[in-house]
Amino acid sequence: MLEHRRQIRYGSKIALKHVATGRFLSSKDIRYDTGSKQHIVFCNNWQPDRQTDFWIVIPPHKQYCKVGNPVAFNSAIGLKHQKTSRNLHSHSNESPKTKQQEVTCFSGADSNDNWLLQRHSINNDYDNSGHWVIGDTISLRHVNTKKSLSSHDFLLDDGNQEVTCHADGHEENHKWIVEVFE
Repeated sequence: MLEHRRQIRYGSKIALKHVATGRFLSSKDIRYDTGSKQHIVFCNNWQPDRQTDFWIVIPPHKQYCKVGNPVAFNSAIGLKHQKTSRNLHSHSNESPKTKQQEVTCFSGADSNDNWLLQRHSINNDYDNSGHWVIGDTISLRHVNTKKSLSSHDFLLDDGNQEVTCHADGHEENHKWIVEVFE
């Protein structure tokens, strides 16, 4: 049975599916018109041929983890967008639609690229033992602001689903799962 639950490792190429809406975390070479004016992060329908939905699991900023090592729960991680080589990033700027915390892709590297990996929980009773494997429902909490990666049915002007950071990680909109793994 464990053969079907492969571990996510540093260097793994993954696609993160937003559980509530069934759309995938993505980015492209377009900037927000407002806020930080950094590169947009959104959720959309699966598009494997365009390679916009793939992310590489990397160590957090200024930390070293050997490629191939399994990723433990309750660890800080980074996610690098495969196509653009930009890091998943957040800060205190407001998002364009809901005015929640903006999420972007950033070409630099700083501590705003760090995300705490946790198993999703509906309360503060996290089971963060073990390592991240395919099929785990997770929450990613922004290390510096303590808000969780989120999405919802609010659409950006181009029809893609807005991605923000919001609240403490216990809501349905904070649930993500690795759908594709290479």
